[in-house]
Amino acid sequence: MSRFGVDDFFNQNADDLALVWRAGCNGQFRAIDQNLTNVGFFNFIHFHQIQIIGHYELTYLDALSKKTFFESIKHLFENNNLVCIIVVDDLVVPDVLLSAADDYQLPLFTSTLSGETVISYLHTSLASLFAQRTILHGVFMDVLGMGILIMGESGTGKSELALELVSRGHRLVADDAPEFSVIGPHAIEGACPLVGMNAFLEVRGLGVLNIQALFGNSAVKKSQDLSLIIQLEAATPERLQNFDRLQGDYRVRHILGTEISEIGLPVAPGRNLAVLLECAVRNYSLKMQGYNAADDFCELQRQAICQGN
Repeated sequence: MSRFGVDDFFNQNADDLALVWRAGCNGQFRAIDQNLTNVGFFNFIHFHQIQIIGHYELTYLDALSKKTFFESIKHLFENNNLVCIIVVDDLVVPDVLLSAADDYQLPLFTSTLSGETVISYLHTSLASLFAQRTILHGVFMDVLGMGILIMGESGTGKSELALELVSRGHRLVADDAPEFSVIGPHAIEGACPLVGMNAFLEVRGLGVLNIQALFGNSAVKKSQDLSLIIQLEAATPERLQNFDRLQGDYRVRHILGTEISEIGLPVAPGRNLAVLLECAVRNYSLKMQGYNAADDFCELQRQAICQGN
């Protein structure tokens, strides 16, 4: 991503973390490097870019001799990787730290929250900020609690299907160009890349619809983990001839280094795609729990043949 300065960091997190910019106001030029360890408690050996100072850290500094104390402060502020310091637990900041922050032009913030709360929040916030991202063409929805990306060529009915699903109680996350990012091992989250635009859905003949205004707040969702892709495909004779009638059309797509299951759903006049998609999601959930209807069917058929013999 582009440069993320300490001023951006403060503006993004000030309200949630109750941050106050106490000193080092001329250090807004500093930037967080996504390739380095981001945040942690006060550490002289393995410097974090964002150093958290709480009660135990201040007690440790107070216990040092005067010479060692000032050497430690100098060693801390002269570290090139340091971006800012946050003094937590609503503690009183020693004047020497405030003066050093101004002298070294290093932003120093205070927070009324605990150090553990601040670190936990920033780990999640920074991981999301610096995560790998990609934009895919389709409609992203929450169907039965699972993140479903509906894909397909233009004109296959993605938006109409999404509208039908919303009318059946499911939720819209993003239309046309949802953005996906890695949030953990084998975990990808999808959302609308434009803040406040996740409620809009374009449907041919109706134009742009505000799903939230039409169906209420429960009809939209800001983000959801990606679980399954439904690929809408024209039901051509060749396509149907090569279709596996027992197992269906299941495959895997790689997104941001993660394998995501994909189901090919043939589109033809008279097919109720909303019902088919709901059934596909329920069946996929059963497979994730270890049950495969096709295998069960084949086993029962095998037993019937054996009994007949």
